[in-house]
Amino acid sequence: MSEATKTRGDNTAGNSEHNTPIASRAATPAGSRSLSKSRRQQAKEAIKKPFSTAKSWVKSKMGDGPREGGGVGSGGVDVGRASAGFDQAGEGAGVSNPSATSSKKTWAIVAGALKKTLSGAVPFIPDPFKGPAEALVKVIDVFEQAKSNKEGMEDLKMRCNLLNESMAHAFNRRQDGGEEDLYESIGRLVKGIHDILLDTMVEYSTGVAGYVLVEDNAESLKEANRKIDQVLQRFSLENFIAGALVLSDVHRIVKDQEATADRRFKKAALKELKPVPGAAYNSQDLTKISACFEGTRVKLLAGVGRWMSDPTGKPIYVLDGIAGIGKSTVAKTVAQRAAAIDSLGASFFFSRDHADRQHASSFVHTIAYQLSFCDPSYGEAIATCIDEHPESLHTVMAQQFSALVAQPLCSLLEQRATPLVFVFDALDECTQPDASDILSLIINSVSKLPQVKTGS
Repeated sequence: MSEATKTRGDNTAGNSEHNTPIASRAATPAGSRSLSKSRRQQAKEAIKKPFSTAKSWVKSKMGDGPREGGGVGSGGVDVGRASAGFDQAGEGAGVSNPSATSSKKTWAIVAGALKKTLSGAVPFIPDPFKGPAEALVKVIDVFEQAKSNKEGMEDLKMRCNLLNESMAHAFNRRQDGGEEDLYESIGRLVKGIHDILLDTMVEYSTGVAGYVLVEDNAESLKEANRKIDQVLQRFSLENFIAGALVLSDVHRIVKDQEATADRRFKKAALKELKPVPGAAYNSQDLTKISACFEGTRVKLLAGVGRWMSDPTGKPIYVLDGIAGIGKSTVAKTVAQRAAAIDSLGASFFFSRDHADRQHASSFVHTIAYQLSFCDPSYGEAIATCIDEHPESLHTVMAQQFSALVAQPLCSLLEQRATPLVFVFDALDECTQPDASDILSLIINSVSKLPQVKTGS
């Protein structure tokens, strides 16, 4: 692994805590800057107003379509002007299907709200992302001129709506502090979608920046939708861990990602595993460890969320510091939030005060057992491995991990849109035989799993 990056944690107990992303993220862009209180307020209004006014209008008028020349209030979207854009393009005029007309006019409101949201956010987005944000405003115009009503186009329009909602909801949640991290996150989201959409467009004129959507290429649109889904899901993962999104927002953003149908998947072979039940983040043994209060550890959790969602980031994040400053509280918070959005693979909280949680012998069994209930397909693969290689249950730890976790799950993990996170706490309290075996396993084996991030 390359060199680690050390940064200070947002620690209410003092400045002795460090977080070390061995799975390091990119350095903060040079263009980012601290915002004054007045500029923060301007940014909030710029993002919140067009979203809230347009959203409430669409909700109340979706069945009837906008009124000609109507509006949605000061700072909102001019409904008549937005709708007229379709008529000028030959899209809204003469359409006999009322639902089709409503759909097109609804998109006009969504597009107008998205452009206003982006325009309001551009001045506050860090410089590396400012250009793509400004360009995306122009790209939305291409959508408004689209003459196709194909399923792929409607999906793209829906995802632009989700982009707008994602930004607005995240900003609504971030009331005090953390705006700089949020603006960087929005910048990355906007740039990602901008780049994807440009790949789905072709230039039809030279000298003048004119583009059209590749509407007739169904596969191109399908691939664009898939990539936008991934970008939105990473954004939701990052900001849910940071506390800038609530669970209902995440479910809206990742609604195409079906929830696990059967979390009680069982097979006889799994009974051969000997897990430590009290090691999981939500076990009765850990009730004395509370999660972070809302609004605390904002910068630290934002950093963890950014690391988790970064597809190019390295796989291990180490939070270190003196005893008693709340490392276990942060670990439990990350595990709790990751589990809420089906992104937790396994957790193990070591403790020198509990015999079974200070021993390394059941570590792999515990991980494999928790993974088997994380997803039915994982459980099926692990159970099959146990049936075919029962001796692997009793081999040394590295061989156990390879046989029970790595080999059966690698191909399944590669299919994930967002990473699966493992949370391990208090490795220094593993005294039987010692923590070095666990650390070696994490570095040499756990970190090699595809689409897996490990925090400890």
